[in-house]
Amino acid sequence: MGLSKSKSATPQVKLLVSPASARIPWPLLSWLALGGGVAFVVAVLLSGARLIVDPYSPNWLKTAFPGLVNSFEAAPQTADEIQAEMRSQGITAGQPIAWPQADRPQAWFYPILKNDGRSIEELWVYRVQGDRRQRVEQVAIRPLKESFITTPLVGTASQVASVDSNATLASVKLMPATNGPWLLLEGQRRYGNTVMRYGQILSYQPRTQRIHRLLNWSSPAGQPPQWQTGSEQLLIDQTVGLRPSFLLYQLIPNDPPQLQEVSLYRSVYGADLGTSLYEKALKLAQGAVWSHSLQMMQSAKAELGADWSAAAQTQLDLIGLHAERTKAQTEQTWSSQQQHILTYLIDGQWGKALAILEDKPEIYDSTLQRLARDFDALWRAVTIHLQVHPEDVTTQVWGALLVTARQSPEAGEDWLTKKTGSKTTLERLQAVGRSPLELASGDTVDGSDGSDAVGETADGTSASASALPATTNAGRYLSLVGQARAMTAPDGGWLRSQTLPTLVPGQTWYHIDVQLLQDSSGWGLPPTVTAANFWANSLSLRRQLQLFSGNYPVAGLAVHGVKTTNSGLALLAIGPEVEAPVLVATGHSLQWLSTMPWQTAPISPVVGTPAEGNNPATSVEIANDAVTGPISSMANTIGAQLSLTPGQMAQLYPYLQHASLDLTGDPTAEQLFHLGANLPPELAISPGKTIIFSGNGELLYSDVGQPQSLLALTPKSAERPATLLIEQADRYTLMGL
Repeated sequence: MGLSKSKSATPQVKLLVSPASARIPWPLLSWLALGGGVAFVVAVLLSGARLIVDPYSPNWLKTAFPGLVNSFEAAPQTADEIQAEMRSQGITAGQPIAWPQADRPQAWFYPILKNDGRSIEELWVYRVQGDRRQRVEQVAIRPLKESFITTPLVGTASQVASVDSNATLASVKLMPATNGPWLLLEGQRRYGNTVMRYGQILSYQPRTQRIHRLLNWSSPAGQPPQWQTGSEQLLIDQTVGLRPSFLLYQLIPNDPPQLQEVSLYRSVYGADLGTSLYEKALKLAQGAVWSHSLQMMQSAKAELGADWSAAAQTQLDLIGLHAERTKAQTEQTWSSQQQHILTYLIDGQWGKALAILEDKPEIYDSTLQRLARDFDALWRAVTIHLQVHPEDVTTQVWGALLVTARQSPEAGEDWLTKKTGSKTTLERLQAVGRSPLELASGDTVDGSDGSDAVGETADGTSASASALPATTNAGRYLSLVGQARAMTAPDGGWLRSQTLPTLVPGQTWYHIDVQLLQDSSGWGLPPTVTAANFWANSLSLRRQLQLFSGNYPVAGLAVHGVKTTNSGLALLAIGPEVEAPVLVATGHSLQWLSTMPWQTAPISPVVGTPAEGNNPATSVEIANDAVTGPISSMANTIGAQLSLTPGQMAQLYPYLQHASLDLTGDPTAEQLFHLGANLPPELAISPGKTIIFSGNGELLYSDVGQPQSLLALTPKSAERPATLLIEQADRYTLMGL
């Protein structure tokens, strides 16, 4: 049988190919895992070692494993043992505080005091274990910066110079809270006439046995933080003067709890739900137009209905707190119409404020002076209100009056003309401050009719009078300083208005001798000009004149005439009766010593041994070793100027006031020292004297032992340094530094 031959099979090779992928670096990951584990173990060991050395310092192990670290903490002690231990270590503690209540305490807080025995340095926390107490926490109490404490005073008449020193806390007590009482730490400091209360709010969490800082606070109103009735809102009162200012915080339940500030500068609605009313209400609140903002926000709440949110309600609550205060102020009885007007302006009741001023033209000048003092806040309120209601006539008039107070009547009219084309509104502005007689006759204080006349004086006698020239611009003269003396009636020779007003009780005529004048070139003696020329170039100046008594502004003056005299220029004016010679000046032209930011002098002299070979009066030992250099030199100079021994200087120190001001424009500020009132009689020193040094300790000015006194400073400009206004025998002169 034959064999059949077949074709041999062809060998085949199959390749299995997988898609390319990133290769996992297993060796690298292993090393990283190993390294991470080693690092964790090292961190645990280091934290554990730190916990053993200092069991009360912040440590993540105490939070992560609260039960694990108990063995590292102090052994439980009785209250007597705790006190004995503190005494043995020289530690002074305040009265311990039981938490949450004295009859069933879960923890005790011991305030640990500094060496002065008043300031709190630490807070030690003890948990209760039967009749014993075990220390579980030790918290350092950091002082607050004075720059933070005085922040509410910025932009107010009580503003103080910027400081960065520390302010300690002196007391601690429990403060009610929904999740257990909090700790309220407090301190107090005086800045001028304002007593600031400040402090911290702490929270204690019994689960973790930790203390948490929630909030730093300060209050120029002297009020601690307070919970709003029936709510979880914490209020801090930062009101200064008549202008309310509140901070409102909403409690956010958490562990630890949080306090979230309510902001009026952020909408809580998106573009889809935000309404015009809501946005306008926020805008008005940002301008501090509180009552109108409240009304508009309440309307927005009704408009939004079910979409009204809790966050919007907190904004409404904050606006309501301000509006309640400002409205209450308008309903009080005030000693002056100017104050009443200001309360209406602060509340945004522009119409009622204007009605008072229109009804009382005699307070026009004094009201302008008050507007100038409160210009910034009022201007912001007016401009924001006009953004929301651009056609509001009374607000437009107040805007023009603010410009008038800051610049001139012409500037006020120009501003109003640009704001509105209404002739009626402009005429209403022009009528403010004019009496019914002036309005009926068409006469103004400037006597723009240009006629000559013979008028009657206040006592019924006749006096020759020439008509005042028309005044159309603010004029070149900016400020003046003069001496005023009262008269029973105007004498002859005045260039004045045809019809002089009749005095009301409490008013008198004043003859004002102009002694110094300021124009764009600076201060100097009155120039040789005609009375008519001076009148035509002094409109803005005449509108701003004030009487000063004892360096304090008393009231405004209404100028009705001018004449040249042998000594220069004189003005005829009406003002309130003031005893003794009085100074006349523009309110903004001078910085009076009485209004300077005086603080306690930075020199603390103590009784010491004078330098060898020196008179005891020429050497003052400085208590603080850190106070050296120029300050030490100033102290020696002051002692020599006053002829005081070091011991007497130490006695004088509480009455020595200090201010640091840039008067010359050089890199270092000048140092002013002033002797206050009520000096110890045994020192035999006249009060009211001033000594000025350069920054490096060089004596620039002293009126100690001189028949003169420094009254005020002219403002420093970029071109020229400040000058000193000196009084001597009821005359005034300027002195450069």
